[in-house]
Amino acid sequence: MKRKPIIKRIIALPTTVLALLITIPAIAQDAEQSANSNSNKPTMSTEDLLKRTPDGVTVLPDIAYREGNNAWKLDLAMSKEHSDAPRPAIVYIHGGGWKKGDKRGKGIGAVLDYAAKGYVCISVNYRLDVDKKACVEDVKCAVRWLRAHAEKYNVDPDRIGAAGNSSGGHLALMLAVCPASAGLEGDGPYQEHSSMVQSAHCSSTPIMPGFRGLRGKPADPDVQKIQPMTYVSGDVPPLYFIHGTEDTKAPVRFLDDFVKALREAGAKDITYKRYADGTGHGAYVKHIEEARPAREAFLARTLGK
Repeated sequence: MKRKPIIKRIIALPTTVLALLITIPAIAQDAEQSANSNSNKPTMSTEDLLKRTPDGVTVLPDIAYREGNNAWKLDLAMSKEHSDAPRPAIVYIHGGGWKKGDKRGKGIGAVLDYAAKGYVCISVNYRLDVDKKACVEDVKCAVRWLRAHAEKYNVDPDRIGAAGNSSGGHLALMLAVCPASAGLEGDGPYQEHSSMVQSAHCSSTPIMPGFRGLRGKPADPDVQKIQPMTYVSGDVPPLYFIHGTEDTKAPVRFLDDFVKALREAGAKDITYKRYADGTGHGAYVKHIEEARPAREAFLARTLGK
């Protein structure tokens, strides 16, 4: 019996079978890409990070604070000097408009510097450009991880602060004001531990109603959940804001309204450094000679260093 050529036999297959043959590899590829998406391509290699690390500091790179995604990693830096007493900790969160950036960006120098001063510091990666709530859920999970491992790394779980710039400032602020009852803890581990911090330093922080970088609209319930204004209270921990009045990426009027609302609610420890000298986005860097020691003093005061 004469057989049909292979090409003709493939053409004769039912359409649904052909569709499956085409779709299954694509699905597998999509699944693989999803598992490795938002991997926060390192700005700096581990080798270069270790070369940059001061002699008195130990760096533990690429620790997974939960399993299942390349984005769920952090770098930990701490002093080599022995301390009998638990140390305060700082959670540093990179910026990048919730779309780009990684834990070894511009802020890594501050992480190493604060570790040399005696803090235990973690610089955190998180999922980028995905579900609106994912970035908040991830940084909250990182704080819970830190508390779960407080004894291992000699951290005082009651003296954890956060710091960040731009979108990182927004996430640092959320760690200070967003309670567990908000429904943003996600499905990550260590749920028995609190994800809130005792103070936050936030520079050029976006508090816009719609969060353009996360493709949101003010009326979207998920946007309301990640909007700091939702959590205005007189019970917020110490907060420090630095902002420029000419910031077009994070318009100052929204931060003005937020700070005013906090103070009217009875918040006692709110510092607002508002530069009206033409400063745009990146107020901390422009005024670093003043801003750096001010941040250091704020964190020392609020975390008891």
